[in-house]
Amino acid sequence: MPEVEGDKPKRLRFMANPLGYFQIDLAEVRTAEGRLYLLVAIDRTTMFAFVELHEKATRRVAGDLSSPSH
Repeated sequence: MPEVEGDKPKRLRFMANPLGYFQIDLAEVRTAEGRLYLLVAIDRTTMFAFVELHEKATRRVAGDLSSPSH
C-alpha cells in the first residue's frame, strides 16, 4: 500500500497488569443442536488463554472460569 501523508497514529499499548489479571470475553455460538456460549479468559500479563463452551452464560460460570482452581 502507498504511504499516507501526515502523522501516523500513535500505537497504543495495553496497561501493565499484575500476573493473574484476566480479561474475560463471551461469544454466542449457534450450532445445529442449539446455542452455546464460548467463554475466553486471557491472562493479560502472560497472554495465556483458556477457553470453554457452556450451555448457559451466567456470572457464576464466568467467575468459575477465572478462579485459581482452573
